Amino acid sequence: MENLPIVGVTMGDPAGVGPEVVVKAFQDGALTQFCKPFVVGDAGVLQKNAALLGVDVSIHAIRQVTDARFQPGQIDVLDLANVPPNLPSGKATVEGGRACAEYIQRAVELARNREIDAIATAPINKEAMHLGGFPFPGHTEFLAHLTDTPDSVLLMVGKKLRVVLATTHLSLKDVPGKLTTEGLEKTLRIVHDWLERYVSENPKIAVCGLNPHCGDGGIFGDEETKIILPAVESMKRQGVDISGPFSADALFPRARSGEYDVVVAMYHDQGMIPVKMESMGHAVNVTLGLPIIRTSPDHGTAYDIAGKGLASAYSLAHAVEVAAGLCKTAVKTQ
Repeated sequence: MENLPIVGVTMGDPAGVGPEVVVKAFQDGALTQFCKPFVVGDAGVLQKNAALLGVDVSIHAIRQVTDARFQPGQIDVLDLANVPPNLPSGKATVEGGRACAEYIQRAVELARNREIDAIATAPINKEAMHLGGFPFPGHTEFLAHLTDTPDSVLLMVGKKLRVVLATTHLSLKDVPGKLTTEGLEKTLRIVHDWLERYVSENPKIAVCGLNPHCGDGGIFGDEETKIILPAVESMKRQGVDISGPFSADALFPRARSGEYDVVVAMYHDQGMIPVKMESMGHAVNVTLGLPIIRTSPDHGTAYDIAGKGLASAYSLAHAVEVAAGLCKTAVKTQ
């Protein structure tokens, strides 16, 4: 176990399913087979969830990472003790939003100080974050802020699909105005470099259009010819194996068959719907461009089932495993 990477798991919104899936992911000790896992969160909340689930697991509160034991049947938790005992489940609150933001801040600090090798983040709620005084559109943007990262990229890894979002958490009406050739080129460069490091020496990238049928010659829009195609052609001149833009409805089946290593979608639902359908809850979010390794499950706080013991821990456990795997690859390529 000595050479295994240390992965910090943030507990997520204490009012959501984050604490529950953390307890379930740690209960059988399987995570310790590929990493040294611990939690950044609230020991009291985890103890409450373990009791609710009837899980026989020991909660070991620690003050620093070096106090962790990383033993099966035990959850080492860097205890921030920042959740009031009467916090209600299943709703966005000031206290819950502030708490989950503090878990992320501490985990990023540990990663940047090289006390840990990677972080895997349980779900947060954007409304709660805003109530708590952290007005970021999502995890990706908050992590970019904390790491002083000018350009970050959201990648979803499914069973057979990898999907990148050119824009993330935006109103659909705002997407066309946010797409620029320069911005798309930056995204494509980050994606290519990541794929080259972790996936293939010669990665193949496919790019979606924005409009139905890629605009049909300008009938439905001209973003394909004025913004997307120039970015694709520029990357080709730089030696990148890239194709597009393609109509999204025709592209994703080709990518799933293995023709491409990644699909770059233009907006949130264009990319998230196919990868979530294809993965059936098994997808993992990887944030590219950060100076740290970060992964997360593909689901949210699920307030509607919080506190009911119904949430699956598979995606979080898989996110921890992917984070650990990326650590090993990173070590080999440095």
